[in-house]
Amino acid sequence: MTDFKDLLKQLKDDLADVFDAMDWAEDEIAKACRRHPDQADLLYHAFTLIKPGDGMNVEFVYRSHAREILERVAAGEDTRLGTAAEVCLVCAKTSQLAPFHTSGVGLYMRMWMQAFPDRPVHDGQAADQVHYEALRSREIDDLEREVRRKASDPERKLGNVECRGMHHGNQVSCRYAPTDPPAAAAARTDQELVTAGSSAQATLF
Repeated sequence: MTDFKDLLKQLKDDLADVFDAMDWAEDEIAKACRRHPDQADLLYHAFTLIKPGDGMNVEFVYRSHAREILERVAAGEDTRLGTAAEVCLVCAKTSQLAPFHTSGVGLYMRMWMQAFPDRPVHDGQAADQVHYEALRSREIDDLEREVRRKASDPERKLGNVECRGMHHGNQVSCRYAPTDPPAAAAARTDQELVTAGSSAQATLF
């Protein structure tokens, strides 16, 4: 019985994490739509691109990741490359395996400042970053490109966007929806069926 209770508690915790992530995602999409109103329809349909990955159960980490992806969507940029938050997670795991060289530390600090500018690790982090950039800026650039590529998700891209003209259960004028409103489209489909039926009867009789 204890095992069942533990399992039930774990299931509830997992579901809570999922619902929290959904709330964060919808909030970040709403904010992105306000920043880029001309891309609001596309951003609404970008929900599938911002699924949380490993280590994304922390709110500020996930929000940074989602925000960067949504900015790329709005700008028409590649959404597959690793985000600054994903690079930070890679650096955090790698740092537990072996000490970083100077460029590695510089990359970690650069990505942290990009992903979480309002959460410095210590008061002097910005000044330290200037120091590392002065020493190894070019090497850090190369390392950033490499790690972003290795942290990329080849499936994280929008295909053909389809919309039924409904967002959050409300009828909307979305540029990806059919030009006919749902009711008119349904009526047209019914008429096409009637016409097809009449043609079939004429052929048979």
